[in-house]
Amino acid sequence: MLRSTTILGALLLTAAAAFAGAMPVVTHDVQVRFDLPNHGFEVVDVMSVPAGVDTLLLNAGVSLQSLSRRHPDGAVEEQRLDAAIGEAAPPDTAVVRLQVNPVGRPLAAGEAMQVTLAYAARWRESTADVTFSRENVGREIQGTISDEGIYLAASSYWLPLADKALHAYRLKVVTPAGWEPLTQGERTRHQERDGLLTTVWESDEPSDSLTLIANRYLVTERDFGGVLGATYFLADEPALVETYLERTGAYLDMYREMIGPYPFTRFTTVENWFPTGYGMPGWTLLGGQVLRLPFIPTTSFGHEIAHNWWGNSVYVDAARGNWCEGLTVYCADHHYKELESPAAAREYRRTLLKDYAAYVRDGRDLPLRDFRERHSGATRAVGYGKSMMVFHMIDEAIGRDAFLAALREVARTHLFREASWDDFLSAFAAHGARDLAVFGEAWLGRAGAPLLRLESAVRDGDLVTATLTQDVAAGEPAWPLRVPVAATTPAGPVVAVAELDGPRAVLTWSAPGATAVQVDPDYHVFRRLHPEEIEPTLSQVLGDPAPRFVLPAGQLADAASAFAADWVEGGDAVVVAPPPTPRATAGSW
Repeated sequence: MLRSTTILGALLLTAAAAFAGAMPVVTHDVQVRFDLPNHGFEVVDVMSVPAGVDTLLLNAGVSLQSLSRRHPDGAVEEQRLDAAIGEAAPPDTAVVRLQVNPVGRPLAAGEAMQVTLAYAARWRESTADVTFSRENVGREIQGTISDEGIYLAASSYWLPLADKALHAYRLKVVTPAGWEPLTQGERTRHQERDGLLTTVWESDEPSDSLTLIANRYLVTERDFGGVLGATYFLADEPALVETYLERTGAYLDMYREMIGPYPFTRFTTVENWFPTGYGMPGWTLLGGQVLRLPFIPTTSFGHEIAHNWWGNSVYVDAARGNWCEGLTVYCADHHYKELESPAAAREYRRTLLKDYAAYVRDGRDLPLRDFRERHSGATRAVGYGKSMMVFHMIDEAIGRDAFLAALREVARTHLFREASWDDFLSAFAAHGARDLAVFGEAWLGRAGAPLLRLESAVRDGDLVTATLTQDVAAGEPAWPLRVPVAATTPAGPVVAVAELDGPRAVLTWSAPGATAVQVDPDYHVFRRLHPEEIEPTLSQVLGDPAPRFVLPAGQLADAASAFAADWVEGGDAVVVAPPPTPRATAGSW
C-alpha cells in the first residue's frame, strides 16, 4: 500500500534543510525486506522531493512494481508496473533516470513532490575474488545478498539518489532473526518477532547516499561522553573489542579537541567478511583480516574516524578538487607521527616526497584541483601526499593556533554542506592574517613541484649568507615558497626562513660558529628531492609503469609467474627470457 508523507518525513525535511543550506535535501522513508534464500530484497521508498531536484537515479537492474507522485496541490498520479523479478545476478552497472515531475508545473520554492517507488531485485555478487590492492583500486562489491552476508553499497544506487542534492533517511529493515543490520544514523527500534528482526535507523543529518550491511554480528556498545561507540564483529573476541572501543574513545576525544564537536550520535566499527576499508557517516567497514592487523587500531582506524569530520559531515565540492584526503592524512597519519616525535614526523614527510618521486613520472602528475579520488600510486602521491604537504606548509606559514582555528571554523560553518579548497584558504588567510591567493593559485592550480638548490653559502664573522635557487619547468613561474635553512653551529642548528617569490633568494642570518648549511633539512616544503636524498627504495620499483620480469624455469616457474601477475595488479607482466645457462667446458680457469 502506498502511504502519504509521514510527520516524521516532514520533520526530517525541516531539520535536514537547516543543515544543508543551499543544497536541496530529499527525505526518504524506506522499508526494505530481505529474502536470503533467493538473494532478494524488496523496497518501498516514500520520498519528499523538494524544488530544485528534477531527476532521481536508480539502479537499472531493479524491477519496478509501482510509481506514484503526489503533487503539492494534492493531485495523485499512480502507475502499476509489476515488472518481473529476474534471476539472482550482480547489480547492474547502469542507472535509470526517473523524472520527478514530468508533466506538472515546476515546483515553487518551498514546495515538495511526494514520490513513492516500490521495487525489488535479486542481487548476488561473488566476493571470492575481492582482494586489497597495493596501489590500484580494483573491483569493488556493489551489492550481494546471501547466507554469507548482506551488503548494499551506496554506489550501487539501490536507493534513489539525485545529482547536486543531499538525502536524509528513515530506514525500516526486516531481516531474519539473529541478523543485525547497520547503516548510518541512530537505531531507534530493535524488535524480534516470529523469526524476524525489525530495526529502524533514522538519519536526519543529510548525506550524499547510504550503504547498508547486515550479518550475524555480535554487538558491543559503550558510551563516550554522549556518543555511542560500538563494535559489530563476526567472532567473539573480547580483547579485540576492547582495543577498538578504547581507541574509539581516544580518537573521539582527540578530534573533538582538535576540530570541534563530533557530528554524529554514534561511531561503529563493523567487520566485513570480504576485504574493505571504507568510512561512512558514523561508521567504518573493515575486512576481517585488516581489522586484526596489530597496527591498524593506532593508524588507519583513527584515519577513518577523522573522516567523520572531513568528508562525511563537511562534504567535498568535487568540482573544485578533493581536499578531503590530504586534510584527513594531516589530521590523522601525520599528526600521529608528530605525537610520536619530531623525527618520526620528519621521516613521514620525507617518505611522502620519496613516493612522489617514485610514482609521479612519465606524465602522471596533475594539479590538486583536478584530483577526485585515488586509483593508482601516482594519484595517491598527489591527492594524499602532496595535498597533506600543502596543508602542512600553510600550518608552518600561519602557525598552529591560527591553523586549527581555521579548521574549526570550516567544520562549524560547513557542517553537512560542501566545502572547497577556496573555503579553507579563506579561513586560513583570515586567521593567519596572510594573503594566500598566490599560494593557492600555484599549489592548487599547477602540477609539479620545485627543485631547490643551494647556490652558495658563506660566513662572515657571526653572519651566514646563503643563496637559494629553484628549478621549475620551462615557461613556468617560480613557486611561492617559505624555505627553512639551517646553519650547523656548536650550539645546535640555527634556522632562518627564506621567502622565495622568484627563482633566487639571498638570506642572511646570525649563526655564530657555523660550519655547514642545510636547505629544508626537516622536509617542510613539498619539493622534488635530489637523487642523493633518496636511498634505494621498493617504491622506486613499485612506481615503474612497465616492470620487467625474468622468470625461472623448473619448479618455481608457476609461482614466479603468479608473483609477476600480482605485482602488476591485473595488468600484463612484461616477461624477459632468462639468459642461457653457461655450458661446462673442458679445461681449467
